[in-house]
Amino acid sequence: MPNRLQPLALLSTLLFTFGCSFGSENAFIGTSSLVLCDDEIPVCNDSAGCKLAEEESHLEGHFPGQRTFIVPTEGEAVVRVKIFWRTRQGPGADTEIIWFEPACVDDYNYESQGADVFADSNPQGIFVKEQRVFRAGDHLVRVSSDATAEYLLRTEVLTPSEWEQEQTQLGAL
Repeated sequence: MPNRLQPLALLSTLLFTFGCSFGSENAFIGTSSLVLCDDEIPVCNDSAGCKLAEEESHLEGHFPGQRTFIVPTEGEAVVRVKIFWRTRQGPGADTEIIWFEPACVDDYNYESQGADVFADSNPQGIFVKEQRVFRAGDHLVRVSSDATAEYLLRTEVLTPSEWEQEQTQLGAL
């Protein structure tokens, strides 16, 4: 009798494992389109691989390594970087995100400082960091990590009032 149940248990486990992962990835991607992000768009004294339009595009890649992209804003905003971990082999010790103001007049850094970026992800497996920027225009964002992982990356831009409203709602939960 147990032998008949083993294939069913294995199938159930596989469907649960791959089904949840597939569903989570689809939920993360939504209706956005994959951007290759391999251009060389001049920005500051550097170049960006692409421009990520909120809700319209995402990119994929692997760490260790670095990605640069542009996030446009219409004024003061909160630029959120969201990374969905497709695979997680090792968290590394040094993950950094730098948000630049247009023309790179100022920059803002997040550094993991040895923290496990996988453990710092939300229950859906998404690592989220955000930064308030103050000028309208194209913001260079550089993400680098010595983690060993495959990922999908999206951005989100919120006005200060949208961000404050979201924080108020989160505080009410």
